[in-house]
Amino acid sequence: MKRSYVLYTTLCAVVVGAVLCYIFVFSDEEIQRQVASTFEKIDIQTSHQTASLPPVEAAQDDDDIDTTDALEQINQIDEVYYSDTIGAYLVITEQAEFFEVSGNGTRVNSVLQLENSGKASLDDFIGMRMIKEDLVYAVTANGTLVTIEREEGRWVERPRKQIKGLVSEDRIFGLGYDRESNRLFMMNRLADTPDLELLYIEEREIELETPVDDKSQEESTEADTSAENTEEPSEDTATENVSTNDNDSTETAASEDAPDNGRNVQEEDEKKEPETEWMLDSRQALSADGMSASIQQKFERFEGVGLVERQGRIYVLDSEELVLYTVNPEEGTINGQMVTPRVYDSTGMFLQDNEIFAIVHPEVFDLDAFVSVD
Repeated sequence: MKRSYVLYTTLCAVVVGAVLCYIFVFSDEEIQRQVASTFEKIDIQTSHQTASLPPVEAAQDDDDIDTTDALEQINQIDEVYYSDTIGAYLVITEQAEFFEVSGNGTRVNSVLQLENSGKASLDDFIGMRMIKEDLVYAVTANGTLVTIEREEGRWVERPRKQIKGLVSEDRIFGLGYDRESNRLFMMNRLADTPDLELLYIEEREIELETPVDDKSQEESTEADTSAENTEEPSEDTATENVSTNDNDSTETAASEDAPDNGRNVQEEDEKKEPETEWMLDSRQALSADGMSASIQQKFERFEGVGLVERQGRIYVLDSEELVLYTVNPEEGTINGQMVTPRVYDSTGMFLQDNEIFAIVHPEVFDLDAFVSVD
């Protein structure tokens, strides 16, 4: 009897405790979000451990470096992006080299030297984003968009495009992708102002002007003129016209038998992909009214680096003031919180396994040079 009483009492206490724990702890939305984020990290890490990724071939050119022992040659890092899709790091250096590094950070899978000479010489990179497993965009401080694609196991560069619509006062940084609207976006700090905004850019087809066919226009004009000056034909003229019409009929029949070259040219033009350009689509100003007085004071000296998207929000780091800012694009607001001093003088950020990392030692590629700011 005493043993049963102890058992039932214990079970009752456990049930009551679980109910109270749920009511006072797990019913809080913020705690539920943190728990969901933790389980999401576990799922991502588990998938990386179990998924077998196809090997990526290294470039076979004679000028390429040995990709098996190339980590020490990755120095002066400009941008880093970690891809959950392929489980690898994408790195761009100040020497305009593009690397794909294995997820454990021990091997270079592929190398691409970006052209950096002539009129289209590259400025400092300020953002990079993988859109698909075979498509990467990177943007420079002067608004040049670099497209890098995987082709037959190798990364290759496509023609660069200048983003149209930017002005000299824009101070852009970071690069993100809005999948719903299929647009890229960047952060912008207007020069000599405390205003911060999101810039959305869109790829559009270039409308080509159809050239006027001068020959057709001249023939049409001559036909109209002859019609106006036409008189009633005589019998001799009628006879000549009949003979001419017979000849025209023969020529028309011959032309129908010949291939329609004009149509073939038109079909070839339709097969060509239309030329596109990237243009500024909209500007969204961000409100900082909800900031505390101390953060607001630091925000007035804002010098942001990096741009990371997570769960519908955008994170930007000011490593000089040691503040991590959170942007809510739907509400158009920005707020900030202090981070640890270890990120001082950081050059950028990236997201890995749903965790935000800052680049604190860009001199060499080393996983220890990446510090979590969560």
